[in-house]
Amino acid sequence: MKMGSSDACASGRMSAEDSLKKPAEEVKVTVRPASTSEVMDILRRFPGMVPDYLSSQNNDTGLLKYLFPFKEVTSAPVERVFPGVRFYQGIDRSRSCGAEYPYMIAIAGHKRYWMPGEFNRLLFDNGLLVTEGNMAELGKVLFILAVGSGGTLPEIAFLDGAKIKEIKGGVSYDVRLKVKVNEQEEEWCLTTLYGHFSGASRRNTKDLIMDYWLNSVESP
Repeated sequence: MKMGSSDACASGRMSAEDSLKKPAEEVKVTVRPASTSEVMDILRRFPGMVPDYLSSQNNDTGLLKYLFPFKEVTSAPVERVFPGVRFYQGIDRSRSCGAEYPYMIAIAGHKRYWMPGEFNRLLFDNGLLVTEGNMAELGKVLFILAVGSGGTLPEIAFLDGAKIKEIKGGVSYDVRLKVKVNEQEEEWCLTTLYGHFSGASRRNTKDLIMDYWLNSVESP
């Protein structure tokens, strides 16, 4: 679903706003296949991930490892913001139609968060709010997790950004980051509301790639 005002973030108003320019920040993201014991531990903690029709196969570790091939994702920007939280890419192969659905989850203790939709809940539960001082840093983390939810993790480098104050089509944009994804430049525009991200728009130099809508949480 497209935000009608996504073209606002591609209009190029960097010179008139507060600059967030820094040297290009190349981000190293490590992906490690989870062991069979890790997979089983996750599924035991969150049994709702396993469809009812597989309940008789709860002890078939080989089958469950195939149906839920988790990969742990680690990256310094993510670890700085969420120390102790673990992030996993997954592919749901359990649907009866045979289709595969990529996703990403965060696990903190006995809580699971779907990324990027429940990013605000993860912030809230870790005592964090989006502010003018940290929105760029948190926006980078959100970008990594949003891209990872699609099943792949390309090479990522954050080039620069700007705090912006623009309302167009009823959407208020607060920060824009320029990102290099593999060899292509993209823009990542974020909106905030009451200390949380309300949405994000990802574009390349020509077109909208995807809009992300984030679940809201109660303000503290």
